[in-house]
Amino acid sequence: METEIIGSAAFQSIVVKLKAGERFISEAGKMVRMSTSIENEVESVKKSGGIMGGLKRMLGGESFFFSHYTALGDGEVVLAPTLPGNVGFQNLDGNSGWYCAGGSYLGSGPEIKTEPKWQGMKGLFSGESLVFIHATGIGPLVMDAFGTVSEEEVDGTFTVDTGHLVAFEDTLEYSISKAGGSWISSFLAGEGLVIRFSGKGKVLVQSHNMKEFGSLLGPKLPPR
Repeated sequence: METEIIGSAAFQSIVVKLKAGERFISEAGKMVRMSTSIENEVESVKKSGGIMGGLKRMLGGESFFFSHYTALGDGEVVLAPTLPGNVGFQNLDGNSGWYCAGGSYLGSGPEIKTEPKWQGMKGLFSGESLVFIHATGIGPLVMDAFGTVSEEEVDGTFTVDTGHLVAFEDTLEYSISKAGGSWISSFLAGEGLVIRFSGKGKVLVQSHNMKEFGSLLGPKLPPR
């Protein structure tokens, strides 16, 4: 299996090149195009993770369905983020996993296990997703983002606005807290909540905030 990120600026997609017999899995609805030698089968999440796992994924902003691509002969499938943005890519080696923030999981190799992880009170107060997708195993993990993606190496502490988080390595600890000196000043300044990481690992950050974009765009749209 080979992968190639194509496109420029904030309009990227990923080409997954499969040899006969190889497979790839993605969120349903992310496919741009595929070769005629690729077979696509859509499965509900409950087949692999049970009904509760499917419901957790939906709470995390993910789909209830997976697309399974199987190469009957050499070919390729192209996947892309829903919003204008970059593609985040990590090649997992089995030593550590990644947590994908709500809606950021795009696809992965067949040896990658994805499991919804309930955040508990952390998620409730973050104002973001109640569930992260925990990806473990060996192989490619692909994530989508709104805007450009930067990879930050953390060795100590690191702070990210909740709306700009794409994913982070599971070697990191995290907590939710206010951005400013007080809750009132944080919300009046429009900063809200942040995620504070500690430890050693990587964090993927997106340049744009989907929630803020939606709140700005929504009132300007005609009523349905």
